[in-house]
Order: sequence, then C-alpha cells, then structure tokens
Amino acid sequence: MQILTLYKKILSKRSLLFLFLCIALLFSQLAVSLEFPERRRDQYGKDFSYYMYPIAGEIPGLGSALGAGGTVLNLGGTDTDITGYYIDGDFSASGVALIDLHPIKKRLILDVGFNRYQVAPIQFNRGLDSDPDDYIQPNVKGQYFIGQLTLTFNERRFESFLRAFDGKERLSKILDADGNAFEGINQNWQYHSSLYIGGSIDLTDDRLDPRKGSRVELNILLPQNESSSNSEFLVTDVNFTHYVPTRKWDSLAFNLYASHAFVTRKGETDYEAVKISEGLNCEQQTPAGPERDACLKTENTRLSQIIAHRKHGTASSLGGTQRLRSFSNYRFYASKVLFYGMEYRWNLTDEHTPFNIYIAKGVRTGMQLAAFWERGSVSDDYRDLIKKSRSSYGVGFRIVLSGVVIRIDAATGDEGFQSQMFITYPWSMFSVDSPG
Repeated sequence: MQILTLYKKILSKRSLLFLFLCIALLFSQLAVSLEFPERRRDQYGKDFSYYMYPIAGEIPGLGSALGAGGTVLNLGGTDTDITGYYIDGDFSASGVALIDLHPIKKRLILDVGFNRYQVAPIQFNRGLDSDPDDYIQPNVKGQYFIGQLTLTFNERRFESFLRAFDGKERLSKILDADGNAFEGINQNWQYHSSLYIGGSIDLTDDRLDPRKGSRVELNILLPQNESSSNSEFLVTDVNFTHYVPTRKWDSLAFNLYASHAFVTRKGETDYEAVKISEGLNCEQQTPAGPERDACLKTENTRLSQIIAHRKHGTASSLGGTQRLRSFSNYRFYASKVLFYGMEYRWNLTDEHTPFNIYIAKGVRTGMQLAAFWERGSVSDDYRDLIKKSRSSYGVGFRIVLSGVVIRIDAATGDEGFQSQMFITYPWSMFSVDSPG
C-alpha cells in the first residue's frame, strides 16, 4: 500500500521526475568519465573520399523511390563533408548538406542543410492500439532549412548543441485508406520554425562504429510562439546506449529511449471551432451519399488527431528506420514514449582497405551482420505506457565506410514484415526521415 501511495506521488510530479532523470543520466556518465575507453581512431576524419551512388530505397509508411546521390568526405584535408541527393517515386525529395565545418578547429562545429520534399505519408490514429487499416494520407509539399552549432571537447566525447529548424509546407489533398481524395482543405503555405538544445556524453571507443562503452544523448525541443489556436509544448528526448564487446570484433548493443511532451499552453480544442479552421468542408463540397460519408469519416479522423495533439502534445514517434523497424514510419505516437532494444553486431571483417572504383573512392573499415530485438510503447497516460507494448525483431547487413554506415535491415512484428535501406546505425536521435 505504501508503494502504491509513493507511486501516485511520483506520477503527480512526473514532469519534474522526467527532467531529473534526464540530468541524472548525464551526470551518471560524467561520474565514470575517468574510465572511458580509448578511441580506436581519429574522430576528425582526414582520408579524402567520395561516393557517387544510385539510391533504391524504401521507407516504411512512405513507399519506394529511385534516384542518385553524391558525397565527398574530408574536403581539402579537413573534417568537412558535403552531400546531396535526389529521389523520386512514391515520394520525392532532394537536398544538400554541408557537415562538420569548423569555425573553431576541433571546438566549434557547424552543420547546415536544405531539403525539399513531396510525400503522402500514412498517418495513423494516435496511440498504441490504433488500427493499422484505419489511416489517412495527407499529400504534403514542403521544404526546410536546418542548421546546428556544436560545442565539442575531448575528441568529441562531450558535446552541447543548438539546432534551428525553419520550413514551410502545404497540403494539396487528403486521401483515405481506400484512396479517395478530399481536397476541401486549407492549401495555404504553413510556416514552421523550431529551436532545439541538447548535448551528448560519448564514452565509447568510436562515434561512428562503437564497440564498447556508453553514450547518453539529450535533446529538448523548446516551446515555440504559435498562433493562439495551436498549443505550445516542450519535448524532451533521452537516448542511452551501452556497447559490450564480445569475441574479437563483435559487440552487443543495448538501447533505452524515452520521449515526453509537456504542454506549456493549450490551444483551441473545441471540435466545432477546429472544424471551421481545419475541416474538409464535406457538407458544402460533397453531395449527400457514400462520398460525403467517407469525407466526414476522414475529416473526423483528422480533427480528432489535431485536438489530441493540442491537449496532450506529441512526443517523438516509434516505427520506421530507427525504432520498431517492423512498423511504418510514425506508426505509433502520443505524448509519452518508452523504448528499449538490443542488437548483436557480428563484424565479418576489421580492416582499413582503400578502394577506388571510378565512381567511389574511400576506405572500407568493415562489413557486419546484425540480429536485433526491440520493444516500445506510446501513450497519453503513464499507466498504459508500462502495461502495453509492441515488439519487432530482425536481421541486417551493414557496410562501414570512412564517415558513413550503409545498412539494410529486414524486420517482422505484429503487423508483418518490413525491409529498408538506410544510412547510419539505428537508434539515432536524428535522421533525414525525421529531421525535427
């Protein structure tokens, strides 16, 4: 009984508790900072490399696309990289980024990027129990600029950053699960800007390809001044990963991740008021009959999502390329997220092999097989967060190059099989399919 009473007290102060846990994780790593492993290699790349490559990729929930990309690493003997890409298919996107530009050598790092996109993402209902066959597909066109300034120390073991995101997008139409199109929606450009602060403590043997040690990352999305109808909320993300070396080159990786949205100002949540500003105008634009009924169902789904978002806020999602890889991108979302997983990485080689094949020049440092298991939950209520969860498991193949990891993963879970080809290891705090 005393434990239950204490549990309720903790829940009543959950916001302070969550922030405290974020700080505690950071300082727990500082406490063992004298015992961190040596880096296996220089964390500021110097080997000049370039890659021209076709892109034949699939992102669960977005579809498949074909295109091409190019990357040049370590320009002019520096740590600076430049990359660009163009893809088209079920979705289209293009972008360019300048990475690891050093205004102050080995102390202050600048990353900047610009992307355009036109997508029709599958948008499911909120929560863990949402029906996989009940969704809408907003057709969205947009672009965004992203920039990050990082202060770094001790071979990039200790870092803090400031990230700015500025973009715009507009809806052209919304499809229901049967492919019916509904165009009665505000098609004006909507402008968005976000500001993030955060940091990381990386006590591993390598930032790109860690095999032992621990890493903790904190990311905070600050509340933004929005219109009075929208809510303002703060989102905190905490990511902890521990690597245990096994055999000669292998490693066992463990990940624990939590995300939480805190509403700081609640916007308009009255259904009729939201319907006037965000609805599909079904009654005015669609004659009575099955088509209007389908429109009203889609409208209700969209309005319910907007209202729930304004009431509770929305934390980072599960599903896609980073966590719960057997599910579609943005499959599960709510105001609270909890995830944990493990992955065995079997390194087939451990090498430093230069190669030059006309369209690509660089250094291959290894090839890897992987087996993984993941479990996660989302909810607007803490009690449901620990009661229900979803899991996925699968295998992967990776090629580790100087400055980049290319991976192919295949996963299965409660909703079937998904495959994907992507850049970087999973469990990232930032990826191009989920920029901010």
